[in-house]
Amino acid sequence: MQDTAVRRRRGTSGPAVFAVAAGALFGLLLLRNPVTFGRVVYERGDFAANSIITADAKHFDLLVGNYSRLGFHHPGPAFFYVQAFGEWLLYDLLGAVPTPWNGQWVALLALNSVLLGLSLAIVHSWTGSRAVTALCGAAGVLYFAVQPAILASAWMPDLYVAPFLLLLTAAASVAAGRVGHLPALALAAGLLVHGHVSFLLFAPAIAGAAVATSLLTARPAWREARVAVLGAAAVLAVFALPIALNLLLHWPGEFARYFGYGGGHATPAAGEVAGYVLRYYAPWTPAGAVVAAAFFGAAALLTRRLPPGPPRRFLAAGVCAAALATILFVGYVARAVDDLRFTYVGQFTRAVPLLLLWIAVAAAASLPSARRAPAWLVTAVVIGALGVGSRAPALHTMPEHVPDMPAVMAALDRYTGGRPAVMDVTQEAWPAFTALVARSDRTGRRVCARDPWWEFIVTDRYICTADDLARGRAVRLTPVAPDGATVIAPVDEAVLTAGT
Repeated sequence: MQDTAVRRRRGTSGPAVFAVAAGALFGLLLLRNPVTFGRVVYERGDFAANSIITADAKHFDLLVGNYSRLGFHHPGPAFFYVQAFGEWLLYDLLGAVPTPWNGQWVALLALNSVLLGLSLAIVHSWTGSRAVTALCGAAGVLYFAVQPAILASAWMPDLYVAPFLLLLTAAASVAAGRVGHLPALALAAGLLVHGHVSFLLFAPAIAGAAVATSLLTARPAWREARVAVLGAAAVLAVFALPIALNLLLHWPGEFARYFGYGGGHATPAAGEVAGYVLRYYAPWTPAGAVVAAAFFGAAALLTRRLPPGPPRRFLAAGVCAAALATILFVGYVARAVDDLRFTYVGQFTRAVPLLLLWIAVAAAASLPSARRAPAWLVTAVVIGALGVGSRAPALHTMPEHVPDMPAVMAALDRYTGGRPAVMDVTQEAWPAFTALVARSDRTGRRVCARDPWWEFIVTDRYICTADDLARGRAVRLTPVAPDGATVIAPVDEAVLTAGT
């Protein structure tokens, strides 16, 4: 009876909860980042490298994901089709943003908002309380306000946080018996697998554990879940299509390169692994251990205090999902992270403490004594959280870009006289190189790398052909100008000089 009542309340307001949560967060991100519509952005570095392949996505030619520093591409292009849609809609069609990259950025802000809105809607479907959901939303805003700049970022490691949170939330829901959330679970898993090869471990393990638990404990629910199962299958088929096509057209695709991922390095000591895992709770390892214990302890103890019923079942499954994710992450750090100085690798696990925070807030707010709290108090907490978020530096970012890129390209044009610019690039100058390539792609100029090694970053379209080498003018891109070289233009943290 209690489950039926919660479902009935969910049915009358679930879509509205999602719309309000996603819309409020999207509005907050746009408020904190007015530069999305008001400032010209000429991207550099990773952002420019992603723009290069986003151009392929606009023509439905992209079958792989972003580049890896290890020399391969991650499994799928989903994020870049989102960026391509934003560029097409906001720049090409509506002219609402000043540069193509601004349109990509707005689309990613919208994606993060949608994924977090879905996660909150799942929480609401179990608690059936708008007050509880509002408090969880407020807690989420405050959490992101004290984290690094994640939600407003277009950097790939930051983009995995929101889908990983949805993966954990939907997994907890499915494990607790709500098979209707299988499509959300499939959506999160598909985005993550497309985003980074490591999620070939995390997504199947977490989603598989949720499905297996549901089959063991809630088998009757599956008899009524044909639409959800078919929906999840359709979602997975969409995500599988580009990977399958890439394998078929370019066998064995990128997968042959994945087998060496994470190998060839010494296994870190247990203390190093613990420090790496706990740094996403606090920078200092002992403090991280205390904070992690507090998050897990509060979530588990407050959930245990709830009376038996659907909310308690879901929240307990959420604690288990967070624990499983942490165990998998420990193993991943120990076996697959080749350099523990690269802290961005585990950025996605910042979703784990947020899930635990939501569980603790939902459990505390669902206690009989807390349900008597006046509506004005909940409203004040939400307004206060939004007020903090509207001023939080962590919800604002300015992407890496080269403001004087038009002047740089004009100087390069004067030097090349319209001929291809055949570039010799030192590794330290790669962010400026991707900026030049991305800009040349949009303006019809020809900039290419002499060394084919750069293909994994700028694609084979920008590796010099025999015709380029025959007709082009040689250019060097280095951190500092070589002695006696003719300087064409400084660009970013490098300098363009005449080559030989």
